[in-house]
Amino acid sequence: MAKKKRILIVDDEESIRDGCQQILTRMGHEASSTGDAENGLRLALDSGFDLILLDVRLPKIEGLEILKILKKEHTVAAKVIIITGYGTIPLAVEAMRLGATNFLTKPFSATELRNAVRDCLEVTSSARRCETLAMLIGSSDYMRELKETIRRVAQTDSTVLITGESGTGKELVARTMHTLSKRSDKSFIPVDCSSLVQNLMESELFGHIKGSFSGATENRDGRFQIADKGTLFLDEISNISLDIQAKLLRVIQEQEVPRVGTSFAEKVDVRLITATNSDLRKEVESGHFREDLFYRISVVPIHIKPLREHRSDIIEIVQHYLEIYREKHGASAHHFSQDAMKSLMAYTWPGNIRELRNTIERLCVLCDHEEVNLSDILYYGQDTQAKAPVVDPFSGKMRLVDVERDHIEKALHHFNYHMNKTAGFLGIDRKTLRAKIKAYGIDTGLREDNGE
Repeated sequence: MAKKKRILIVDDEESIRDGCQQILTRMGHEASSTGDAENGLRLALDSGFDLILLDVRLPKIEGLEILKILKKEHTVAAKVIIITGYGTIPLAVEAMRLGATNFLTKPFSATELRNAVRDCLEVTSSARRCETLAMLIGSSDYMRELKETIRRVAQTDSTVLITGESGTGKELVARTMHTLSKRSDKSFIPVDCSSLVQNLMESELFGHIKGSFSGATENRDGRFQIADKGTLFLDEISNISLDIQAKLLRVIQEQEVPRVGTSFAEKVDVRLITATNSDLRKEVESGHFREDLFYRISVVPIHIKPLREHRSDIIEIVQHYLEIYREKHGASAHHFSQDAMKSLMAYTWPGNIRELRNTIERLCVLCDHEEVNLSDILYYGQDTQAKAPVVDPFSGKMRLVDVERDHIEKALHHFNYHMNKTAGFLGIDRKTLRAKIKAYGIDTGLREDNGE
């Protein structure tokens, strides 16, 4: 018998919810359900479920939109089975692309449900190891050493501090450690400390009891309680206040969590991994970070090098994401010209792997030919008035301003001159997009107001 798992059912049909809940309970799992999409999203984000059964057709928020939020924006660890009465292959492919593990078409039998749930939950640890380690792309000496360090550290319960620039993959390293650890069958709970509201941070981390403050209408678990027996990942830990730092230090020392509104502390068993792109030693020296907490969280420090310091891995990473996004967008792009690859290798990648991944996705959307050349690549963060070539100082083929103009024109055409969609894709606001259109003299006719 598999270990008891927490499963959430989000479906607006009461008969489906009740039927699934009965079957899952008989399988020995703890099943919760809701027919409200917004409540389902909140529960999925807050409650550390192992598996979510998610209907595609929901009022207010579509199921695929919820899936996108869970997997792309918040990287929720729970596996997702999509439920739909519209069982088309394109929808199944889209759901899988967005992160779903399996797909059920209504009406489905109890046996089909049980098999789908078992397939999702009974993944062998060796398969999880291979899948997660495979996401650490690169075969340089540095990457091999990093993978070996992760393997060794994962077997312990030591507190780990991961440092590195933004976009280097700190959360991926933390997830890999969890997958390789003895806690791999429990929850991995990521928390972006920079996104937490300061006056609610204590409640978010440690939980609260009903009536402890205005708006506390019910008891609520914090991230520590949700991560009990599993791994808690605190990203950008330098953003927490000194007051919360003191409380966090006590939680780490005592393995006890005091909810807001009570003096009673609950025992928790959590493996803590933290990360930051700040220099915590300087934060300690300036008085913004407690020295005793720094030493508590950095028992095992792991530094992730920026991409520019292991350039030999760039080609492998580029090919990996080209394959993914070529399939995702049905792109024509198949290979890179010598100049284009030379440019990718020479660029400094200030946004690291995240920027590289976004660059490859952009060109897969916009490139309409098999060979990717210099004019298909646009690097953000450079001076748009620069007169120098994009990166490659030897070709001198095209100025950066020419590349950006061409890139914006292609994006406008691709999105049928819809300003909101084009600006969102380019990562700028509409005002900036309109300014660039005017500066470059791009002809949009009367379509410039489309999407306003």
